[in-house]
Amino acid sequence: MTDDARPATAQRGHLWVPAVLLAIAAVLVFDPVPFSSPVPAATEVPAWATDTTPVRRPTLEPRYAAAGFEYRCSDCHAILPSPVETDRVLTQHTEIELKHGINTRCFNCHHRTNRDAFVDDLGHEIPWNQPQLLCAKCHGPVYRDWQHGAHGRTNGFWDTTRGEQSRRKCIECHDPHQPPFPPMRPAPPPRTLRMGHQGYEKSHGVTDPLQLHVVGGADGASEEEH
Repeated sequence: MTDDARPATAQRGHLWVPAVLLAIAAVLVFDPVPFSSPVPAATEVPAWATDTTPVRRPTLEPRYAAAGFEYRCSDCHAILPSPVETDRVLTQHTEIELKHGINTRCFNCHHRTNRDAFVDDLGHEIPWNQPQLLCAKCHGPVYRDWQHGAHGRTNGFWDTTRGEQSRRKCIECHDPHQPPFPPMRPAPPPRTLRMGHQGYEKSHGVTDPLQLHVVGGADGASEEEH
């Protein structure tokens, strides 16, 4: 081979480099095998799930509205004495349906002589705007959790150096006469790659949420867990 032929041969030998680059460019441009992400689409969170409006908006003053007028509780109860026992059908406040467990007497919560206040275990008055102190009489552990932010709703900032923080009082979520919540529709769960497929089937009549797929006959001889 002559010296003049060697550069031409070497040049032809390196033509594969641009050819490979052109092929890679074509793959990137035309994308013959589209990428399919294994991560599911983000779950759309409904507005009601993040709404900070209190579930209930009770008045934190001892006021009662009737026939278009508003009264303080003491306005009527000062002149209309109540019987000693209150575990009877109400002739007034008939809109109240008391379903509070074994707590079936009005005077367990309401002060006997001052209807503008609640009552503690010693007979002392609890201000009407501090109903959480009344609830603490029977629900001590829950009240403790509420104090530390583990129960109930906290609005505002966790870091109080950045802004104010407000705690919702018990009766802003719970009806004091019927505290249990009715059945509520839960917010949708998150979807992540780590969670994988969330469908599962029954095996031997028992539902196992950790077993996502069942492969094989009814005898369960062959099972595959993911």
